[in-house]
Amino acid sequence: TSSKEVPPTYFKMNDFVYPFQEVVSTYGVPRYKEANPALFNIITFPFLFGIMFGDIGHGLLLFSLSAYICLTKNDRPSNSPLKAVVKYRYILLFMGFFSFYSGLMYNDFMSLPLSFFSSCYENVPGSKLTVRKPNCVYPIGIDPKWYSATNDLAFTNSFKMKWSVIVGVIQMLGGIILRGMNNAYFKDKVSFICEFIPELIFMTLLFGYMIALIYIKWLTDWTGNLS
Repeated sequence: TSSKEVPPTYFKMNDFVYPFQEVVSTYGVPRYKEANPALFNIITFPFLFGIMFGDIGHGLLLFSLSAYICLTKNDRPSNSPLKAVVKYRYILLFMGFFSFYSGLMYNDFMSLPLSFFSSCYENVPGSKLTVRKPNCVYPIGIDPKWYSATNDLAFTNSFKMKWSVIVGVIQMLGGIILRGMNNAYFKDKVSFICEFIPELIFMTLLFGYMIALIYIKWLTDWTGNLS
């Protein structure tokens, strides 16, 4: 006999998927046959963590500890203090990796810059002024010379804030698209027209416009345009 009751949701998980599904289940369990955002959460959650806590040193420590737990998970005694985090070893591994990666982008090692390459800025002889070398681009991350500038905190915080907004908006757009796909699959025309379409238009026009302005500012050569 047919029934209008919705079947319960069941996910067949392994040790790798478990911690990411737990994060999603904290906010809500997807309905039967709904798209499961835990698949995308495998990358987005640790990457957003890395953006907020980007540091080469801390990221490397977290990654090394997680890798050690992954390699010795079966050799751990029952009274080990690390036994409680064995279930979450893979999410911690990814968080450490992305924190290390973001630390490279920020050029931040325990709050200290690393000079991997020669700086694109040089001091003017006989003056305290610093000028940028013509057509010089620092290969990776933020030029360490910025950390000795008077406005280094304003510059780095502005970059991190803009980068966080860009990634956050992209993630929210992904969530809105998943909502639209679920509405289309379940043939929920009211939610598709009255929720999905307005949300998509609002996010695209308002925040998409803001992100476009950020990239235009970043890609514009301001040399000689500032007084």
